[in-house]
Amino acid sequence: MKKDDNILSKLPHHDGMTVPDGYFADFSRRMADALPPRPELAMMGAPEPPRTRWQQMRPYIYLAAMFAGVWCMLKMFTMLTSSSPMPLDANPVIAEAISNDTFVNEYVISDLSQWDIYDDLMDDGIAPDSITIFGNETSSYE
Repeated sequence: MKKDDNILSKLPHHDGMTVPDGYFADFSRRMADALPPRPELAMMGAPEPPRTRWQQMRPYIYLAAMFAGVWCMLKMFTMLTSSSPMPLDANPVIAEAISNDTFVNEYVISDLSQWDIYDDLMDDGIAPDSITIFGNETSSYE
């Protein structure tokens, strides 16, 4: 006796889903009879009431509002992630605070050490030898 290598041929080809013969032949008619009547289908021949100006313009206004919202959102994201620093004169409150010597001495200078100031000046390209501190010229970066 020869051994059959195809094990799928041993399985039944019946998936368990069967319907009686002719079930789908008049399925749509039986389904329509089983549903409740719809009055709006009876008025299909009736003319549609005129649409107001708002109903006509509403889809376009919603579309414009959506694009404006997307534009504003992208503008906000680019402002938040911008790598260039905002100029101080663009914000009048900050410009006024920095021009006030009392504010600068009490809140800015007190938080910086002398080395931080020297480092900032060096980053800006100012040589430490050209700086006068308390009437004395510095001769070296010490």
